[in-house]
Amino acid sequence: MVSLFLGCYLFRDHILQWAFSKAQTRIHDSYKARLSATSVSLSGLDEVIIKGLTLQPDGADTFLRVSEAEVTLSLSDLIRARIVPDQIRINGATITIYNEDGRNNFSFLRSVRKANTTVASPPSGYREQTAGWEAKLFRVLNTAFEAKNIQLNYQDSSITESVFIPSFSYDLHLLSGLVINQKNADTISVSGQVIKRKEAYQCTIRHLGRDSAYLPFLDRDQSLQCRFHSIVADLRFDNNDDACKINAEAYLQDFHLNHWRLAKEDMILPQAGFKGFLTFTDAAMELDSSSVVTLGSAQCHVFARYDLLPDTTFTLGLHMPEIAADSFFQALPIGMFNTLKGISCIGTMAYDLTFAIHTNNPDSLLFYSAMKQKNLHIQHFGADNYARINMPFTYDAYDKDRLVRRLNIGPENPYFTPLSQMSRYLPQAVLQAEDPSFMQHRGFYLDAFRESIAKNYKEKRFARGGSTISMQLVKNVYLSRDKTVSRKAEEALIVYLIENLGLVPKERMLEVYLNVIEWGPNVYGIGEAARFYFNKKPSELTLQESLFLSSIIPRPKSFKYQFDEAGQLRASNGNYFKILAERMVWRGVLEANDTIGLKPQVTLKGYALHVVLPKDSVVEEGDATD
Repeated sequence: MVSLFLGCYLFRDHILQWAFSKAQTRIHDSYKARLSATSVSLSGLDEVIIKGLTLQPDGADTFLRVSEAEVTLSLSDLIRARIVPDQIRINGATITIYNEDGRNNFSFLRSVRKANTTVASPPSGYREQTAGWEAKLFRVLNTAFEAKNIQLNYQDSSITESVFIPSFSYDLHLLSGLVINQKNADTISVSGQVIKRKEAYQCTIRHLGRDSAYLPFLDRDQSLQCRFHSIVADLRFDNNDDACKINAEAYLQDFHLNHWRLAKEDMILPQAGFKGFLTFTDAAMELDSSSVVTLGSAQCHVFARYDLLPDTTFTLGLHMPEIAADSFFQALPIGMFNTLKGISCIGTMAYDLTFAIHTNNPDSLLFYSAMKQKNLHIQHFGADNYARINMPFTYDAYDKDRLVRRLNIGPENPYFTPLSQMSRYLPQAVLQAEDPSFMQHRGFYLDAFRESIAKNYKEKRFARGGSTISMQLVKNVYLSRDKTVSRKAEEALIVYLIENLGLVPKERMLEVYLNVIEWGPNVYGIGEAARFYFNKKPSELTLQESLFLSSIIPRPKSFKYQFDEAGQLRASNGNYFKILAERMVWRGVLEANDTIGLKPQVTLKGYALHVVLPKDSVVEEGDATD
């Protein structure tokens, strides 16, 4: 044994060159990239000094340049050509990433080994996967490092980023470093400590520079932006043979997040926190129900579980204990509920959500959502008064993001039609087509949500919505047309307030809805629609005409494809007429005698005939609107 050690010591320089050569071959075989250095030498027994190190993908620009690195390796690792350093010191390094058309030098990092390379079988479950991730993390945390003068550059067709790290160090107990965003002259400090090795770790990231500066490297293609004052995170590990357990805590101060799917402006959390207990077993991963999300003075308990065996299921539960209504509204993220900004309430609110889906049987989906209130009253509205539609008001009609017209919803508009002046068939046909339980529910119809989620999951696309007339009205009258999480969340909260506080009577909501929705190309409200299609007043509409109008609400601009060359409704609509009429009879809003011999006999007589037929074949009978 002594002679073997002595031989290794005497030939350690040759062993080093051999080990570096093996590392070069392994990297090229695995990633198609060339690792090179101007010199690789030993200092003492275990310190490797590397100068002029570069890493360059085949056929691409150099990814990494290191002026000088000192790596402490054990002699046994060196003999086995394993790079598992005990300590790393780097002085001067540049990482440059290009991501342009025809120029990319980082995709090699995602390369896989050759097909004939032996690949280990995948882990059998979440516990084994998590154990593997933890082992890699602990391996990193068991390596001391010190880095100075590190430059990170990123460039694509629209963005150039440049970050400088003057110093970053970790001595197996304390972590400290500075990160400078050179583009914005902005500085972030990083600090941390090992509380107990392999069990407890703490890290703090603090913004020292410009309050308005976003983190670098995130806003490629303007898709994501983030900034904050500070983030404090703690991780604690508790593992056994049956499960891997992680206790995670995070606290954020003045956290800003911007993404076009989230909101049109920054979502701001002045103070937020998360405390969660995650458990990973072979068959499932779970976020314990004692986990808590904190926003200001509001707290919400969260439970989530994903089961792999025996059946793939996902379960989610939320519980917000009773809280003063003012505290609830003040805790809402800034930038996501703009019409509620400044609202003042008395009373209390609480919320519960239960969701569960078996991916092999989506139709068994469980969905329950309930906001509960006690003595809730609005003392002062925020940026918008939700009761304003009880009186005449001005409605802005949009086509996507383009303002088309401004309509007066009241007597000043000659086409405005009170509910009492509409054909008795029309409101009922629309209700049965769009929201049969409108008069009974309080803004939300959970069965429709369940069916919508199950159908969308089965078809792997957004095939069906679950909006009620209340939700459609709120979206049209109070909110923008943004397809964001923010708009949808604000819509739900406004609907809850209007319906549960009785701010607008049901009959008025239906009346406004029928007078503001789009019924055709630049046709808004039932008054314009009756004239446009049939040259009639809304009070004169027949059952067939009312059924037809209810059918076009989801796609009003496509009405012309339902008519033949003579301006007659196609017979293919007969099934829709039959189903909707039967539903109206079953609900007692239509007499059975009214459906005898019912056929889709609808003839265009208004300006819509010009849209369907060539102009020279139409007999003039009046315009849709003045």
